[in-house]
Amino acid sequence: MNDSNFCKMIRMKRTPCQKYKLARNGILESEKAFDRFDEAAPSHLKTEWLARERIAQSSRLNDPSAMDEYEINIKKAPSKKEIELRLLEEGNAHNAVLSCKSVATWISTGLAIEEAQIALLIKV
Repeated sequence: MNDSNFCKMIRMKRTPCQKYKLARNGILESEKAFDRFDEAAPSHLKTEWLARERIAQSSRLNDPSAMDEYEINIKKAPSKKEIELRLLEEGNAHNAVLSCKSVATWISTGLAIEEAQIALLIKV
């Protein structure tokens, strides 16, 4: 039993060294990405973000909800069915051109064909 633990401890040296090298490379990549983001962001937004961060940090002890500033608010994209329904409603509302198939029907048919092609490629 002791020999097994000793062998684990001896091999453990390699793992932190490898993880350190990966982390060091990750820092460089993160710095590059942050610099690109920092250059692209307008200066008035940067000052607004800094002000909001200072407010959140200063009031976090008394009001934990101040940390909600760091929450990510991403709107979910509409699903395929929601898009189809919206297109059908728009097509019915306009009724500009009388045809047996609306735009939404053509789009949903095209999507179904694409999905079938992808499924076929996966099987082949």
